[in-house]
Amino acid sequence: MRMWEEIKKQWASGGILNRLILFNVGVFVVLATLQLAGRMGVGDFGFTRPEAYGLATSWDLSVLMLRPWTVLTHMFVHTGVWHLAMNMLWLHWMGRLFVTEFGPRRLLSMYFVAGLAGFLLYAIVLNVFPGMRQGTYAYGASAAVMGIMAAAATAQPNRTINLVFLGAVPLKYLTIGWVALDYFALSGSDNTGGHLAHLGGAVFGYFAVMESRRGRDWVRWFESILDAVVGLWASSRDAVTPQGGRQRRTKRKSARAGRADRFKSDEEFNLERKQQSAEMDAILDKISKHGYDNLTAEEKEFLFRQSNT
Repeated sequence: MRMWEEIKKQWASGGILNRLILFNVGVFVVLATLQLAGRMGVGDFGFTRPEAYGLATSWDLSVLMLRPWTVLTHMFVHTGVWHLAMNMLWLHWMGRLFVTEFGPRRLLSMYFVAGLAGFLLYAIVLNVFPGMRQGTYAYGASAAVMGIMAAAATAQPNRTINLVFLGAVPLKYLTIGWVALDYFALSGSDNTGGHLAHLGGAVFGYFAVMESRRGRDWVRWFESILDAVVGLWASSRDAVTPQGGRQRRTKRKSARAGRADRFKSDEEFNLERKQQSAEMDAILDKISKHGYDNLTAEEKEFLFRQSNT
């Protein structure tokens, strides 16, 4: 029970990055449990691989037309502990770097859009070049993670990552190395579709950052969709609440305010971060000169909030 309480705490208090990781892990646990139940004869779930549940995507248009939702669901499906662990570790490392540069809202959008870019390259190449086909289905968060990694490397190319046996390696070289491995693996790997998806995600992440510097936002459209979905969900909850008109309007206003807090623009996020940093510097300077006990109640509260973010 303690573990479950800790998971609920992390979900409630964690940011977008923690929730993405927990959601991926949760999907894996559920699917693995259903598979185990099927093998034990508890129920005939017809599950041997994710495609049986209609969660994996495919290059085959006849299959894709019957399960269009899989262009999104495949990003959360993993077939083994090692597959899941590697993707989630890299998502954690690269996601933290990404959030410091672009903010949590952009992380969620990049995850989905880079995953879609990986799917598009995978589907297009395997339809145009049938000789490269080695399977019908694809799944995993790798394309999304590669997009986040490439975006972080483009924004912070000289940021170093400490690797076992190699020491401090600039992020740009680490990313180039991974991209090169995926590219050369195309000629002899039994996972051609996966490597294509990785490359698609990485290429999108790189160009998304480069184009944003020219004023062209390749991710904003997905954020608009998220805003619309959240708005519809909040409105539907208001519609079924048996309250008076004024109370419903107040609730809708609160919901809009909550969405504004969750989905800040990049400019708002960066401005808020600068303001918080300046306030933190001023408080730390005051502590060094006059001691912690001379802080006001508001300053102590600010320090407490920052230590828990």
